[in-house]
Amino acid sequence: MNISIKDIAKALNLSASTVSRALNGSYGVHRRTISRVEEMARSLGYVPNLGAQQLVGKRSNLIGVFMPEFDYEATPDFHDFFSPMHKALRTFGKDVIIFSIPFGAYQNNDLTQMVGKRNLEGCIFLPAFSKTHPIIKEALRLNVPSVNFGGAFGTQCSLIQSDDYEGGRMAGRYLAEKGHRQIAYINGPTSLQICKDRYAGFCEELFKAGITMEAKSIAIGNFSGASGANAVRELWMQNPKVTAIFCANDLMAMGAIMALTQLGIRIPEQVSIVGYDGAAFTGYSNPPLTTVCHSAQRIGIRAAELLLEILHQGSSKRERISPNLVERDSVHNIDQAHFLG
Repeated sequence: MNISIKDIAKALNLSASTVSRALNGSYGVHRRTISRVEEMARSLGYVPNLGAQQLVGKRSNLIGVFMPEFDYEATPDFHDFFSPMHKALRTFGKDVIIFSIPFGAYQNNDLTQMVGKRNLEGCIFLPAFSKTHPIIKEALRLNVPSVNFGGAFGTQCSLIQSDDYEGGRMAGRYLAEKGHRQIAYINGPTSLQICKDRYAGFCEELFKAGITMEAKSIAIGNFSGASGANAVRELWMQNPKVTAIFCANDLMAMGAIMALTQLGIRIPEQVSIVGYDGAAFTGYSNPPLTTVCHSAQRIGIRAAELLLEILHQGSSKRERISPNLVERDSVHNIDQAHFLG
């Protein structure tokens, strides 16, 4: 059953016009009334008819960009996507409103209210909102024109992703070519698809090189630097013969470098480190970090283009863009060292 403005008005003993103005944030409605209407709309599961709103009014030219707000240390790699995406949208006359969403405490129907109040034409959901996150599920239910990076796809929802499987392969192939055989891996949250993809691609290349990952060579972090430090201490205790470690993101790699340095282990002479994401700060670490880098410029621009295509009656699409490996000074070439020795 579709809940209408009249249903909300009847439940609150208000006029339909008052409820409509309250939901749209119009001037002249008391804050207490707006709160009551929003609470009732949320409890009844009210979904505004966005198509009808656009028919009765002009296009707003407003695009909502939704970024996650974490309660723990995290690398804001989505910032790299945002700048080129924003510039592309601005070129086509679109303005952007940024919404910071508590990642683990999202309130149902908040997206509905934001889209309705701001009359958003479309939405872009930055990493790490996945297809299982409630805000993405709500976007699909609303059928609002949108683009996401987290695996969701629908008639009005396009998907663009960095190819994490290929990125994992790049890291595995690179370390194998550098002569490493005792290799460890620090994963992020194993429930995330990006972690599954990076690990699967990594293992594929190691298998091709005749290297098998053992349980003692794998540790789990949560993408924070502190978790990378803790994970590498655990790995070193269990497997002190390891010569290279691939980390599922840059911040954990930085934490691993810090912890190993504190243990008196030289990077990269004793242990090589590869990160993932291509965060700007990785070029200034000691040593500068070799990392798998997202093609942020291409991804950001393409995300904007995909949304504009939907807004102009185009069909939704799925696209993957390959990352690239940025080689710096955190990986030792074992084969070359043996040859020179």
